[in-house]
Amino acid sequence: MKKHLLLTCCLVLLSLMHSPSLVEAAPTFRSQKLQKLAAALRLNADSLREGQNLLTVNNRQVKVTVVGGQVTALGYDLFTDELKAVAATPILTFLERYFLQMDYPETDRPTDRMLREDRFQFKTGSRATVAKLRPDDAFSFNYELRKYVATWTRDNQPLLTVSFPANHELISGENKIESERNFAADVLHAVVQPLSAVDSSLLAPTLQNDFYIKKGGNYMNENIVADLYYQKSPAGFSLLQNVSHPLESAGNMAMEAAISTGYNLKVTQVMYGYKKLQYDIPLSKWIAYCRSQGCALYYGIESMADDMVKMTIFAVNAAENYNHLLFLNVPLSVIDRRQGDIQARLETFIPMHNVTNIMAKYRKNKNKERKLYE
Repeated sequence: MKKHLLLTCCLVLLSLMHSPSLVEAAPTFRSQKLQKLAAALRLNADSLREGQNLLTVNNRQVKVTVVGGQVTALGYDLFTDELKAVAATPILTFLERYFLQMDYPETDRPTDRMLREDRFQFKTGSRATVAKLRPDDAFSFNYELRKYVATWTRDNQPLLTVSFPANHELISGENKIESERNFAADVLHAVVQPLSAVDSSLLAPTLQNDFYIKKGGNYMNENIVADLYYQKSPAGFSLLQNVSHPLESAGNMAMEAAISTGYNLKVTQVMYGYKKLQYDIPLSKWIAYCRSQGCALYYGIESMADDMVKMTIFAVNAAENYNHLLFLNVPLSVIDRRQGDIQARLETFIPMHNVTNIMAKYRKNKNKERKLYE
């Protein structure tokens, strides 16, 4: 009888241990700011589930987003997911979180100090107005001289207007160390979009028959460009991917995620405090992630020697005042096969003013290889 009872208890215990609701660990937090905000709300992390969690706190709707077992967003429920998808900007999530932080500030950083230090200003309305916002209020925002101005209107009249700096740490709620730590996982979550057809009216002919350039402008320097290279065939125009044109092919590879799915980056990421992190990511995911974050991409060819193209990809986020720099050594054999490993060094979230010195080698490089199209 005792043996039977013991066996029954063991089976019940094993069943409970394997129950998802009990075994599932409480989610972690993407940043200390989110963790402190959750603590101020006395949020029970054990009750959170993957995806969107809608809670009521002091008669206000609060959203908690959990992705991959991690709390990635926490704030008032001000915007629909559909509007966020259309807006394609972190500004909306930031406003939801920041308004919540105003009501539940950190103990050593009261609201008035927080607003002053962050240079967050109310132009029309006040903190009390936030609680009166309705889902049908019109919302818009503008980027003006390194700051954002966000406005809610009702009956064509301004209801609430706020301004704040275009600063990545403020908008993301993460310090540089946290952003660097989260970067690789964020890249792997990126979705690569299919290649869209090119508008042939945007293509300029070259001295070589059937070869064309789509000019994309340059970044701070005529050697840092966003140009794409196309070849014409009876089937139409296609992005060049041929080792006979290695520089043009490398440029295309750096710009278009859809043609870069076969390339694997062996990344050494240079972190804050001279630390380094090594990992593998698909080049296509890196490109897709940067694009999804509002970065404009440019590349510079440093040299081609010893069967290797040395180049840098610049991911420029003017709206949040930072750059990512990806330094690549691309073997010609990888271009030829359209797949393979590429050694890469990565520096992330570099303030705009710190990029100038890195640009110097492109200005001074008098022996820069000419592109074959020129």
